[in-house]
Amino acid sequence: MTLQQLRYILELSKHNSISAAAQALNIAQPSLSAAIKDLETEFALTLVKRNRHGITFTSAGLEFLHYADHILTHADEMHDHFHPEIGQEASHTLTISSQHYPFADEAFIHALQRISPTSAYTFTLREGRTSQVIHDVVTRESQLGILFLSHMNENFLQDLFQKNKLEFTSLCTFTPCLYVRLDHPLAESQSIAPSKLKDYPCVRFEQGHDRSQFSEELLLSDPSSRQSIYVTDRSTLFSVIRATDAYTIGTGHIAPAIIGRHITAIPIANPLDTMTVGWIKIKEESLPPEALLYIDILSGLLTGRE
Repeated sequence: MTLQQLRYILELSKHNSISAAAQALNIAQPSLSAAIKDLETEFALTLVKRNRHGITFTSAGLEFLHYADHILTHADEMHDHFHPEIGQEASHTLTISSQHYPFADEAFIHALQRISPTSAYTFTLREGRTSQVIHDVVTRESQLGILFLSHMNENFLQDLFQKNKLEFTSLCTFTPCLYVRLDHPLAESQSIAPSKLKDYPCVRFEQGHDRSQFSEELLLSDPSSRQSIYVTDRSTLFSVIRATDAYTIGTGHIAPAIIGRHITAIPIANPLDTMTVGWIKIKEESLPPEALLYIDILSGLLTGRE
């Protein structure tokens, strides 16, 4: 199997005949037919079937196309990274995975605004469970992961970071706060004791099969709420809070442009823990300028410099 053969089969998928694909590739039809036959022999598969209307891909052929496209995409990225064309402007790339934090979105938008509108760039922001954030960085799907450490999860996560050759850099430490709508019965409180929450539903991010140490919010010493609502995305979480007497727990950082102006944050009284927000990356690997820019913007937002 060669990259050229994969490019041939991918081009063939865009046409309904071998002759049309060969013409688009500027090669002889027998050369394309031979390349397909070689692949079918190597993998013991029938990739295409010929009929009076042209060709159709078999189910195995369609699956083969998926893998071929994946391989060629990474091959092209590898080529562009190590052999950029002379005189061609380098493409800006930023890939971030984060827990469901509004400030991660806010920093992402600010980073986009710093890039020239005429520049070539690919920016990606993934929001997901803590375990997914770590997985994305370990597998290099993301350059950075944004999450928090607390007294409860620090030993567990630091051990996990060590095993996966990751390093954590803290940005800011927060006292946990309650997020509620502006006209919530508790909205005027200066601080909230956990015992006052028993009559209000708590909105949390669904953790799947993850362990409690992967939780995206602090677990209160008094888990007093009798009603729980689980969601998988931040938009739904804040929509529920705006429409009901539900609450959630987080850093207390408010990003009105992201979550709207109808949410307020109230400190939790006498908290037993704190939330240290930071970022993870692969140890001993340098970060590209775009990732460093994002970190600087995020740090500024969290500390009030932005």
